[in-house]
Amino acid sequence: MMKLRILLLSLLVVYTIHFMAQESYSNDVTCVKADDNIAVITASGTAEKKKDVYNMALKSIFNAIFLNGIDGVENGQPLVGKEDSYYMNQFFSSRYMLFVKNYETVGDPVRQSSKLYNGTVTAQILLGALKKDLIRNKLMTRPQEEMSMEETRQQMALPTIMVVPYKSNDRSSYADILKNDFDLRIAVSTVKEGFVKLGVKTVAAEGKQSGTLRASEWESKNADSNDKQLLMNSGADVYVIVDLQKDISAASGSRVSLIMTARETATGVDLASRKSWTNRFRTTDVDKLCAYAAQDVLDGFLKDISKEFARKVQQGNTVVLRVSLADNAINTMNSRINGSTTLSAHIRNWVRKNAQGGRYHIQGVVDDSLIFDSIQIPAKDSDGLPMDCITFADNLVNYLNDSGIDSEHRVDGSTIYLTIQ
Repeated sequence: MMKLRILLLSLLVVYTIHFMAQESYSNDVTCVKADDNIAVITASGTAEKKKDVYNMALKSIFNAIFLNGIDGVENGQPLVGKEDSYYMNQFFSSRYMLFVKNYETVGDPVRQSSKLYNGTVTAQILLGALKKDLIRNKLMTRPQEEMSMEETRQQMALPTIMVVPYKSNDRSSYADILKNDFDLRIAVSTVKEGFVKLGVKTVAAEGKQSGTLRASEWESKNADSNDKQLLMNSGADVYVIVDLQKDISAASGSRVSLIMTARETATGVDLASRKSWTNRFRTTDVDKLCAYAAQDVLDGFLKDISKEFARKVQQGNTVVLRVSLADNAINTMNSRINGSTTLSAHIRNWVRKNAQGGRYHIQGVVDDSLIFDSIQIPAKDSDGLPMDCITFADNLVNYLNDSGIDSEHRVDGSTIYLTIQ
């Protein structure tokens, strides 16, 4: 009975070594160079037999591409992430060589102390074809630039949009422009209606303006300040600025161009832009010409907006924080807070803990100022609610107040100005 157990144990050990040699993929995988179609990758492989070493090295490349990610390939992100056993079994047993353009061996396999052989290859991987295969087998979603508008809508929530007219100077208000420029009012209305037809929730600038006036929410009589307040109170994620160029000719035909820029309301950062002239038509009706222009560009423009907005939501926003001291401040940036860290370190530690992935960069620090020229803030707070520049600033001020540090702040776009009292 004991001999039988020893025999079975020996067979199990042999099988285990064989299994590990056949199925244990190497993590020694490095990208030499890569583009959207071809990736040149070096990898080592281990096998029980010399003849299997290079195949294991090639399989190790695909295993890393699928499940672990390789620096320099697709931003280091795995193409699959979660293993699909059926696809993987089929792929590694018979299909992986379809995606190897060619490869070169680096020296001969070397026998290790484990009795297994180790070798290295440098291979050209057909990355573009591999991604298409994963998409076809539903293990990877199609790149957004290749999606239709309907597919884009299924992949992400579309932002709420307010459409406003282009302003040539700060003395003009949206209300005045819409009242006095009939053709531009038509262009704004046409773009808004086009977004509605594409399934976008829109906010009417004129209606929101009336509500803002009734609520007495205007900060001043300055037209630009009023319009900024209108945008911030609109509830729109994005505002689209529309300008109109006209080339009207009854003899040779007329055409128009819609010039559109989409900006994130919270930060003022550009998300997308489009400009396109229509063909010439035998009409001088600006309404019809604007409809033709919108039909040509709105679908692609909305997709650009949605992709960029979704990227920002996923990755968070970048803000700037400028910290200075009031003239009568009792502290400097080097003052100790509660006998512990300096004021600058106190603020820096909070930023590090609350930035997305701790990502920030300090431009400089002196006795009377501290400048963060880049802070990546998360898209959502701990409660799952949207995080913006204003909320981030409020949280920092509350933290300083709890530490016994008085401060004042204002937010301009994506820049926070913090003054320590």
